[in-house]
Amino acid sequence: MHASGGRNTVIDFWRGLVLVIIFVNHVPGNILEHLTPRNYGFSDAAEAFVFISGLSVALVYYPRLPKGDALGVVRRCLRRSFELYRMHLIMTGAAVALFSIGYVISDDMGMIEAHGRAAVFEDTARGITGVLLLGHQLGYFNILPLYIALMLWAPVAMILLRIHVLLAAAVSVGLYALARADILALPSWPEPGRWFFNPFAWQLLFTIGIVTGAFLSQRSVPYWRPAFIGSVAVLAASLVTMTNAFGLAPNLLWSAFVNADIVKSDLGLGRLIHFLVLAYVVTQLRLGQTLQRTAFGAEMMRLGRHSLPVFAVGSILSALGEVTMTLAAVKSSASPHVVGMVFTLCGIIGLLGLARYLEWKKKGSTAPSKEQAGEPGIVSVSSGRLPR
Repeated sequence: MHASGGRNTVIDFWRGLVLVIIFVNHVPGNILEHLTPRNYGFSDAAEAFVFISGLSVALVYYPRLPKGDALGVVRRCLRRSFELYRMHLIMTGAAVALFSIGYVISDDMGMIEAHGRAAVFEDTARGITGVLLLGHQLGYFNILPLYIALMLWAPVAMILLRIHVLLAAAVSVGLYALARADILALPSWPEPGRWFFNPFAWQLLFTIGIVTGAFLSQRSVPYWRPAFIGSVAVLAASLVTMTNAFGLAPNLLWSAFVNADIVKSDLGLGRLIHFLVLAYVVTQLRLGQTLQRTAFGAEMMRLGRHSLPVFAVGSILSALGEVTMTLAAVKSSASPHVVGMVFTLCGIIGLLGLARYLEWKKKGSTAPSKEQAGEPGIVSVSSGRLPR
């Protein structure tokens, strides 16, 4: 992995690219969303977001455990969770305001009813309380609550990993099994149901990211020909399925949703396996290392270095994009899909400009702290026990 100034630039590149994909997917109905990876494989940007988050947590916090700073790690993870919670409330509040304005201008009920908004607009007191308690999450605004829960799990996972990798794996897989058996889930409120992203299931991928960061921070993922060929075969099968055999088998995708366990809420095994083999193939082909040297790669790395503000602004822009497309549909003769595409392209340019501004603003500040720049040392994997 390449690093610059103590940072892992490959991770920055992939994080930035994932942020762009999430933004495109969160402007529903725009033409560009048909080009994103979720149309060609079982997994999508959500899996990449969670895995990269776990990987980054390990790179930043895990090296502190051998130094006896477990309480410091817990404290920093709690602080990060609070930062995410605060940002989630800001994003949700901004989205509610935009949808309110959109409804007043358009008289389109979808502005205040779609994607879980009815709970806020029909019973404001209960709806806002639900948002504050994370019991109610607007559609397309449910990733940060998952990340908050995962950051609370992070110190537990790293301490278990510090004891023994098999212990961390056993606990994580056990929680996943209980979640898939509908035993573990976080309830929604005031509306019945549960969180869209079940953190007890998604923690498995997050934990895999933590383990990967701890063990492989300074060594490459080994190439094994049978694993690579098998991974490519899985990716090809997924592509054929998602495209209904390129239109030749219209019911193929429906059959896969019934039989292949690719449910998103509880991280179906089909999605998990697809993402892991995709990550393996991408790693072996060294796509990140190649693309980060390009002008495109430089822009993605800049986005990745400022992931939280970029994600927050992107989420608010996605809500504005939905409002804009609705107004185009009810107040003009313009195609909302074309309007959405133009808005999405402008939004991406805006996010790139935001990242450049944040980079410029950061110039002249003090050098990154050890916590921000630190990379874990080489970890022995021979016994599965981490060095002391």
